[in-house]
Amino acid sequence: MKDVIDAVSSRIKTPYFGYAVLAFLALNWRGLFLLITTTGSPQERLAAFDTVTNNYTLLVLPLLAGAVVAASTSWIQYIFGIISRKPSGLIDNLYLEAEHKRTIRQAELEQSRSDLFAVKEKELIDRAKRDEEVASIEDDDAKVKLAAQIETLRQERDQLSAQLKNQSNVGRPSTYTLSKEAIDIIKAASQSKSGTIIRPRSIGDRTVQAGEKTFGSENSRDFAKYDAALDELIKRGLVKALGGKGEVFELTSNGWQVADAL
Repeated sequence: MKDVIDAVSSRIKTPYFGYAVLAFLALNWRGLFLLITTTGSPQERLAAFDTVTNNYTLLVLPLLAGAVVAASTSWIQYIFGIISRKPSGLIDNLYLEAEHKRTIRQAELEQSRSDLFAVKEKELIDRAKRDEEVASIEDDDAKVKLAAQIETLRQERDQLSAQLKNQSNVGRPSTYTLSKEAIDIIKAASQSKSGTIIRPRSIGDRTVQAGEKTFGSENSRDFAKYDAALDELIKRGLVKALGGKGEVFELTSNGWQVADAL
């Protein structure tokens, strides 16, 4: 019996018979509804079923509909494939162009990085050559004086490069150099709408309150860490004082940006 059921199931699952079964249900749903819901003897129920069905709806039309649908399915898929070919191609082109631009941009950045390192390597080589030229001078006093002057110029040049680098990072808040305690304070303060931080000056209340959290209440050592962390945030321009007592503070614009980045 199981083999018979499996054989029937495999036949029904084929496209043709599957479409025929769907057509049978669509054409004879009224008769099936009456057959299931009508009360009475089996003869009465079958009679109700026969009133809305016939040989055409039970056999001919389902088989014919299954054959038509099965034969036209591939053509329908082909037509839809033709219709969607153009937009699908355009979408693929958009993805390819975006990937192409990204690849070009990456290559440009890698080339710029390579050029930068090449300049630095050349500078190191030039410095080594100058050191050799200075070392070849026979006059010791002139050699020492020239070496000192070259070292001074190099220090000035390195300081200028560092200043330019710092200027290029103005307005870009960074959290990499903040201490753990400073991060705790700024995150807690950002969770309130006002971004307020309170550091009471009374001896009996040595804590740092940020938002709804309180830090440094365990002991003096714990308070000292968070007190220094608050000073760190103030020095970095992430927090500013309100009033002249130095007890109430709030996050600055850069402070909010850093908090959002955490």
